[in-house]
Amino acid sequence: MIRYFLITCTAVWLVAVLAFTCRPSEPPADLRYVNPSGIHTLDPARMSWTQDFRVALNIWEGLTTWDPNTLAPLPAASDQPPQVSADGSIYSFALRRNGRWSNGDPVTAVDFARGWRRAIEPGTAADYAFLITDHIRGAAEYVARRHQAVTALTALKRLADGWDLTPQRACDLTTSSLLLLLQTMGVHCPAANGDDEGSCRSVQECLTAAEVDWRALHERALRDHAASLDSMFAGVGIEVRGDWELVIHLTQPCPYLPDLLALPVFLPLHESIERLRVREGDVPLSPEGLVIYDPQWTKPDYHRADYPGLTTNGPYRLDSWVFKQRARMVVNAYHRGAGEISCRAVDMLVMENVSAALMAYEAGDVDFLPAMDVPYDHEIARLAQSGRRLDFHLCQVSATYFLNFNCVSDTVRGRINPFRDARVRKAFARSIDKRAIVEQVLRRGDRVAESFVPADVMPGYDPPNGLSSDAAEARRLLADAGYSDGSVTPTVDFLYLPADERVAQALARRWRETLGVRVELRSMESKTFAEDIADHRFMIARGNWYADYNDPTTYLNCLTTGNGNNDSGYANPEFDRLLMEANAAANPSTRMALLAKAERMIVQDDVPIWPLLHYALPVAIKPHVQGLHPNARLWFPFRHVTVRR
Repeated sequence: MIRYFLITCTAVWLVAVLAFTCRPSEPPADLRYVNPSGIHTLDPARMSWTQDFRVALNIWEGLTTWDPNTLAPLPAASDQPPQVSADGSIYSFALRRNGRWSNGDPVTAVDFARGWRRAIEPGTAADYAFLITDHIRGAAEYVARRHQAVTALTALKRLADGWDLTPQRACDLTTSSLLLLLQTMGVHCPAANGDDEGSCRSVQECLTAAEVDWRALHERALRDHAASLDSMFAGVGIEVRGDWELVIHLTQPCPYLPDLLALPVFLPLHESIERLRVREGDVPLSPEGLVIYDPQWTKPDYHRADYPGLTTNGPYRLDSWVFKQRARMVVNAYHRGAGEISCRAVDMLVMENVSAALMAYEAGDVDFLPAMDVPYDHEIARLAQSGRRLDFHLCQVSATYFLNFNCVSDTVRGRINPFRDARVRKAFARSIDKRAIVEQVLRRGDRVAESFVPADVMPGYDPPNGLSSDAAEARRLLADAGYSDGSVTPTVDFLYLPADERVAQALARRWRETLGVRVELRSMESKTFAEDIADHRFMIARGNWYADYNDPTTYLNCLTTGNGNNDSGYANPEFDRLLMEANAAANPSTRMALLAKAERMIVQDDVPIWPLLHYALPVAIKPHVQGLHPNARLWFPFRHVTVRR
């Protein structure tokens, strides 16, 4: 079967290879690997895709990094393990004096503070901002104050542009600082009582009678807020002590902090990025009070406003990037280990047809395939397990493949969404035969997932098993939710990626046979898929999560209320409380027990997601490539690689 697929994609491969090899003025890279979907973003504050991490963590360097084989945290931009206070709430990191940006500038503690602050600012903050706001003292409070100011400034900007003063906008304006500013202008209005309609109307009437100059008020409020930002941020537990020491004050002890700090959201940023910051006049904010940058700042050849192009501090720098085609990384000549790096240039090639990528690999035009999502990956896994192909490796990945149920939308694409009801979610979950998916559909060595957090991976944690497969109970639950006849259930919308086709077809067939429901399958490429997920335009959607650090919270935090990675929209205060209580627990056993109780709510009670399997993923590494270690997070630092062709 594998031979058949390789032959049929020869033409596609030839076109792809020609696109990357016809560059006579440029020497070939030492290492060439394929990223099937290209780079989504290289903004450390906004990235959440594994393939983006893989590039970012080669061109940047955090305070810590991971051992390429064991994934244990190691010092990186810091030159030694941190000093930790007796109560575990304060970490002090000493930076290397020889840390250098790719333009030769020294890497200082201010650069880390700049990157972390930007990562939580409204306008820039994204999915991983919670790792800072949840752990660093004062960060959540700073963000809350910033959001309050953004709400007021946005309302003011609308009014300055001639929009009507509605009761809601009147309420948005009654922040304490804005009320004081209004008083200096002779306007005395009461604060609104939350979103109470009567209270909002009273404020609306008061402001209307005062005949406020909205444009002047907006300009002054924006300027005053910008002037207060540094003093506000001083309450955040990111303390810069000179050039070479960074002190982190935590909300509670975090034993896995060194593991956490290797992630992209904690990377430093070079000061040159400020040249591309959006400004309203001389105020370093947008008119709405947002912190926004020219999105082209991650390009190495972007030079607007004398910007020098992307400047990074890792062992490599980004030399060129042609969107959806190729990115080239070359050694950062200023990095302390530059002279010891054997692999001097790395090409990341984009081939969306993974079969074509495999053909290029077989022909010797590609050295490394970190993803092999092809219909015949079970054949590749068989070759790896049998030892017939020593260059094929099967990675038991610390990751879970699951289904997201839309818990928040009343309707989806004009249809009633039945998955707001936990009984419906349980019915669909309990009708699935996971073992059949793993052993008969995929057949590549994945493990059946009885829990969201993989078992036997996190030290000291024993995850609870989820509900068992039970077709009769599934039908009873569906009937109890009001769907006694599958034909009256709305057509179920199932959103997935092209690589999920076999699983999607198998699930749709199972639900039709077991529950009698109709399933509309929608396959989308990754960018459009991500947009529909973010806007909750689905009833059921495929999901997966790769562990970012070695603690159960790397999974469970994804389902807290408002978390940027909570695609299901699940919100349960009791679940949130259990995680908060666990984080505050001093006793490790007590902490793990609380986390297991929280996970039990997910896999037994509320079922906002349904774990299907824990990945076993094949990768391909040419024999002449040494130093690439298949690991549980599929992260590969190229500085350790030697290529002997």
